[in-house]
Amino acid sequence: MAQRLSTNYANAFFAMSEEELNQFVSLFANDHFLVSVQERFTGDRDIFISDGQGEIKLTFSRVGPRFSCESSYEIRDLNLANTMRKAMKRFKGHGIVHRVYDSFTMVYHYDDGDVIRIQECADSKETLVFESTNHNQAKELEMLFQQNGVEYEIQCIRAETDRLLDLRIKSREKAPDRLSGIDRKLAELSRRLYTLEA
Repeated sequence: MAQRLSTNYANAFFAMSEEELNQFVSLFANDHFLVSVQERFTGDRDIFISDGQGEIKLTFSRVGPRFSCESSYEIRDLNLANTMRKAMKRFKGHGIVHRVYDSFTMVYHYDDGDVIRIQECADSKETLVFESTNHNQAKELEMLFQQNGVEYEIQCIRAETDRLLDLRIKSREKAPDRLSGIDRKLAELSRRLYTLEA
């Protein structure tokens, strides 16, 4: 059997509530990985997961009552890769994951925590191993129901923007060194709001 050399998360995305974020951290801690959390003054959270060979930093941006993280990273420890796979499933992650072996790579496409496609890449050739057919129909139905979700996210972004603007006004006099971080977060929210309203 081929031995996996690494697991590369070419693109991983999670969105979750604060309670789910705490469960996310606990999942790794319970599997005996060193986990530390740093909360920024904007409410964002940096989560550091160490496996002894290296460290992964995941930044969860706060938008209203929810947190989202979009990141790329490489995992060499098989146990950590397995825990991240469980996290992808449990917290309905999205992403493209490359499981790298000596002479080939398996590419897994995740949507809402489910594997929807698996490809084998070897010698500049891609072979489709698996593709979910039911997932597309379920996704179309879900998109109909998510229209309300977009409106809710827009409301959350506007509320978070108001909160950050208030924080910016207070920080001008009391903590001017925080202004650039607040402005960066406001710019991110503005881009996201523009995308949602388009």
